[in-house]
Amino acid sequence: MHSRQNSPNQHQTEEPSQAEIANLLALFTQQHYAEAKACADKLTHQFPQHGFTWKALGAIHKKLGNPEEAITALTKATLFLPTDADVHYNLGNSFLEQSKLSQAESSYRQALVIQPGYMAAHYNLGKVYQASENFDAAQASYRIALSLQPDFVEALSSLGVVLHSLGKIEEGEIYLRRAAEINPNDPQNHTNLANLLQELGNTEQAESLYRQALKINPYSWQPIYNLANLLINQKHLSEAETMYVQVVQLRPEFAEAWFNLGNCLFAQNRHPEAEISYREALRINPDYAEAHNHLGIALREQERLTEAEQSYRNALRLKPDYVDVHYNLGNALSELDRIPEAEVCYHRALEFNPDYAEAHNNLGIALKTAGRLEEAKLSLEKAMSINPEFLEPYVGIASLKTYRENDPQIALLEKQLATVHELKPEAQIRFWFAIGKMYEDLGRFDASFSAYEKGNRLKFSSVTWDEEKEIAFIDRIKKLFTKVFFDRSDALADMTNRQPTSNIASERTPIFILGMPRSGTSLLEQILSTHPSVFGAGELVIMKEVIVNAALSEDYLHYPDAIANFSLEQWHQLGQSYLDKVWELAPHSSHITDKMPANFLHIGMIHLMFPNAKIIHAMRDPMDSCFSCYSRIFSKNNLAFSYDLNSLGHYYNRYITLMEHWHTVLPAGTILDCRYEDLVENTEAQAKRILHYIGLPWDERCLDFHKNKRRVKTASQAQVQKPIYKSSVARWKHYKKYLGPLEELINRRNRELNA
Repeated sequence: MHSRQNSPNQHQTEEPSQAEIANLLALFTQQHYAEAKACADKLTHQFPQHGFTWKALGAIHKKLGNPEEAITALTKATLFLPTDADVHYNLGNSFLEQSKLSQAESSYRQALVIQPGYMAAHYNLGKVYQASENFDAAQASYRIALSLQPDFVEALSSLGVVLHSLGKIEEGEIYLRRAAEINPNDPQNHTNLANLLQELGNTEQAESLYRQALKINPYSWQPIYNLANLLINQKHLSEAETMYVQVVQLRPEFAEAWFNLGNCLFAQNRHPEAEISYREALRINPDYAEAHNHLGIALREQERLTEAEQSYRNALRLKPDYVDVHYNLGNALSELDRIPEAEVCYHRALEFNPDYAEAHNNLGIALKTAGRLEEAKLSLEKAMSINPEFLEPYVGIASLKTYRENDPQIALLEKQLATVHELKPEAQIRFWFAIGKMYEDLGRFDASFSAYEKGNRLKFSSVTWDEEKEIAFIDRIKKLFTKVFFDRSDALADMTNRQPTSNIASERTPIFILGMPRSGTSLLEQILSTHPSVFGAGELVIMKEVIVNAALSEDYLHYPDAIANFSLEQWHQLGQSYLDKVWELAPHSSHITDKMPANFLHIGMIHLMFPNAKIIHAMRDPMDSCFSCYSRIFSKNNLAFSYDLNSLGHYYNRYITLMEHWHTVLPAGTILDCRYEDLVENTEAQAKRILHYIGLPWDERCLDFHKNKRRVKTASQAQVQKPIYKSSVARWKHYKKYLGPLEELINRRNRELNA
């Protein structure tokens, strides 16, 4: 017989002693979790089939914040304690904390098979269903939990929230109020009830409950966040901002809070700060389509249109059916002057939502810009039919029609008079100009001027106009560009036996149409662009860009002094730069018009860059020209002077004085004056005179200028698609009694000249 020896696996069937188990429990109870873990690790190693030690190790890992290790230990425990409902319940809790919902559901169900009356398992199973948005199943589980323990606050509160989600608002309110009554010191109970009451429209009580929750716990982010959302809806932007800032400090990775902070800042017109918040939301969640959209809106407000376009496209990549983004992208493309692409975007938005009044409106504006006026009217009228209270289409259509008595749109526009003060300032301005035009069409000139005056007053208060700066600018121009200055330049050119622009291709002839705004520049360009040799480029900013680059000053502070000592070669380079940029618009044209009216300021430079340039000075009766400006709203903040009669009169006087200066210091014939009144009286004779000056043969098509469908991007877009009409001549006299100060300013200058 052989003596018996212990085998290596002898301890696997043994159990820890009661003293070892008591020591483990004591360490756990005393919260010495690291020592408890060491003890449990030792026991599970020594007794790997002892279920209780695995159960204890799972609980210890949970306390130590090791969820995966807890799941591993508790899974082991279920193997050795398959009928222990607590083990399955604890394993379900660990799965739930890791958002492993299907595994959590399975564990809780197993616990309930073992112990059907396990209230906590029913409750947590309800939490699993709620997290899965299976609200009906969640409701059933919470109701079972409450049948087992009717005053279980967490179940009362959770059932109330689920009923809220199911639209059973009144029943949900009962449970939420019960939870708050039982435990008034839990801020979550007040927050949940406040959320429900806010949806019911009881914002006053909701706000009170949110503030009550914050008294209990000032650092509870949910009531702070929800109260901020309530306050922003009530336009209490400053306090809402403070609360959103608190939320992102408490939860820096909460993308929605950063997004709503951005919305709050945007509502306060703090667009760069809003941009920062939207970008932070996107750092946290790059797939946040709404944040991409709102970032695009903030960038557009900062006139960073190319970046805005990219943000909108990012949103559409994530959410192709995002209707508002198609609309917003169309707006950005319109402002980028990419009208065909904008039109596609508006149509795309309307495919998703045919009743999108704003999209119909802006499609109409885009079509109007493209010169497709009848289509534009149809789109604008469609917007009106969808929403008769929507102001913008009435504003857009005003320049496309002549109002007559009994027009139904008159009553709709007049209806807005009672609430116009509730509109944003920009909308109020557009409204007053539109209704001013309507009353003018109807011959109600007193009401018309009153509307124009209100619109101009609002607009002028929103722009910056520095009269002293403008006076100094004109003085600097006249001081530098003297006859002596030009004679010296001509002499230098003779000495070098060449012209400053002798190397510039002679087949490219720029035509500058300039003068006072609303003096007929658009009509002149429309007539000329109908000639087959002429491309009408519209109001170009290229000359300004050339000057800014030459003078190294965007605000003209160093102009024209910075170019006083330019050489002939430098003038040549400036001219070449201008031509290269302009001829990108129409490479095969021999003549291109630039009808930027303000180029009258730069005639001296134009002459030095192009000694043989064609410069057409559009002239008009000063009162008609000025009042036509006063009765128009221009894009963005252009022509700020035109919104105040005093500034308008002074601007006109400086303009006409400078034009007289150019006629004095430049060679005779450099500038061709063309009066608007002569043009409408005898269009053919004036057109022939202008073409002769330019050096082009007569073409009968110039008389059919109104059939030219080219785009016109100025306030005259509708007028130039009509045959010549004379109703604009002496138009100002209908308003003579209101224009006394303007008339006096202009007459005073004439008296001073004749003195």
